[in-house]
Order: sequence, then structure tokens, then C-alpha cells
Amino acid sequence: MNSNPTFLKYPEIPHLMEVPDILDEDCLEVYEKLDGGNSQVRVYGGRIFTGSRANFLNREEYFRFDWFKDFNSWAKSNYSFYNLPENLIVYGEFLSPHTLKYKPEFTNKFFLIDAYDLSQRKFIPYEVAKRGLEDDLGVKEVLFLDALIRGRISMAKIKKLAMDESQYSNYGREGIVIKNYNGQKFAKLWRTSVDPTKKGVIEEIKKTLSFLINNEMLNYEGLLKKGHIFDSTLASKDKIMSEDLFKYYSEKVCEELRRSGRDISLAEISKTIKKVVNKI
Repeated sequence: MNSNPTFLKYPEIPHLMEVPDILDEDCLEVYEKLDGGNSQVRVYGGRIFTGSRANFLNREEYFRFDWFKDFNSWAKSNYSFYNLPENLIVYGEFLSPHTLKYKPEFTNKFFLIDAYDLSQRKFIPYEVAKRGLEDDLGVKEVLFLDALIRGRISMAKIKKLAMDESQYSNYGREGIVIKNYNGQKFAKLWRTSVDPTKKGVIEEIKKTLSFLINNEMLNYEGLLKKGHIFDSTLASKDKIMSEDLFKYYSEKVCEELRRSGRDISLAEISKTIKKVVNKI
């Protein structure tokens, strides 16, 4: 028997606008989309294997980010994972400090995203997977998402769910994931996709700027100086979105985002703000 299993990455979930017919189904489940590190755990040949989105974490060159080591160490010291059958891959999001900040009780924790049955070649319904891991297999220290809604869902309701408050972050939801386990069809909707106009994008840039500064992920006084609009009367987080500061950075970040041509998520906005700030 091969000493290593074949790596199977978690599939890329299409945007809702690419598969709008998923909303024609009656058996939908909607979950908050988390912005963590996409990861996996499985057992093969009596060994625990961990993986990122791209590879098993079994070679030094694959540890490209700090969270890889944290996740790998946590998973391999969680001996309850040895209870996993070899036909099961547990996919999750490891919420290390990333582009979005989650509440302390969820930081550096592993959330189940999906469980894949290799023998049946399909994803197990979320609640079935949860009961199986918790009750049947006794797997510990895995957190589970609450379904936001089940059944047939209108586009208006989907958009509202994408914009609602987050259970896990004070910043709000990055978006949602819509799942049809019967048909094995999934779709995602970013919060930013609800209003993708320039005005909508700039509003999200404003919120993200405020969030990054209030959480000390960007230096407020440094932003003022880089923007050549330093004024001692503005050196207060309470005035973070002074008109000049907002206009200066939001326009530059929006221009950079439009140039990239990628689908704009909150994580992409956050990364682009940091990129623009470092270039100035």
C-alpha cells in the first residue's frame, strides 16, 4: 500500500451568479462563509495527514504561512482524529489571524466546512457529518457552523443573509455559502456582491479601513502622513473617516481592485488596502 494517500483538494465553490439555478431547489442550506485557512484532516495507514488547500503539510517547503504550522501542530496532537475512517476527509477553515479578525473564542480554532466520503464520492450532509464526528467517532475540538436557513430561498433573502451580522466576527459576514447536498451543488455570495457598484465597493473599503485601524492592523497616524493630509486635529480614531482620508484611500484602493479583475471579497479589499498603503 502506498504510504501516502492521494491528495484531494476542496473544490472551488462557484459564485452564485454563475449557478443561479441552485435557487430553484427546495432542499438548500445556507452557512456563513468564513475567511480562514482552508485545510483538511484525514487518516491513512494509521497516520494523521493534514493539508492546506494545495498540498499535504508533510514537507517543509509547503509551510508557506505561519498558520500552517499552528494548524498542523493542533491537528496532529488531537488524538481523537485517529478515530476517523480512511474513507473520510474532514475539510475545514482554521481561523488564524488572517485578513479578517474573528472573535477571540474562535481564533486559531478549526471549523468543519464539509466531510467527504471517498467510498461514495460525495459530500455528507452537514448535520449528518456533525453527528457522525461528535457522537459516533468522538472527534474533539472541532467547531461547527449553524445553518442560517433551510429550504427554498429567494434571491432577496440570500442577499440579506450575506449582509447580516456575523456570529463569529464583529466585522460582519464575509458572505455566505449555499449548499444542496442532494444534488451536490454549492454556490457562494460575497457581501460585496450584493452591491458591486463603485459606490458599494467604496462603502466596503471605508468599513474595512475603519476595521483595520480600530483593530491596530493599520497605523492611523501613518495613513494621515502617507496621504499628505496630516492635521493634528484629525489624529483621533473617532475621526478615522475624515473626508480627505476617506477620499484619498478609497479611490486608490477601488482603482487597484478594478484593475485586478478578480471577484471582490472582503479579504481581497483588506489585502488591497495593505498593498496600496505599502506602495505609497
